[in-house]
Amino acid sequence: MAQKGRIMEEQFFGFVPLMIVFIGLAIGNYFIADRMGRNKVLWVILTLIPIVNFVFMYYLFYALIIYVLDKLNGLPTRERDEGTY
Repeated sequence: MAQKGRIMEEQFFGFVPLMIVFIGLAIGNYFIADRMGRNKVLWVILTLIPIVNFVFMYYLFYALIIYVLDKLNGLPTRERDEGTY
């Protein structure tokens, strides 16, 4: 019985650092969702759920890239003079 308790204790102490990292990512994702106009609470919850968060982070990565590219495409183009580079 003592062996089982020791194993559970080791698993718990291995899980704590992951949760600290995921909480930091959840805070960042909250602000990213706010800037992108997405559901902030949903993004935080998906970041905190183990295993789901790995899939969600791939989605977040590509959603963020597409958002930035759309913003860049919306900027007015700057005409360059032929003599200046």
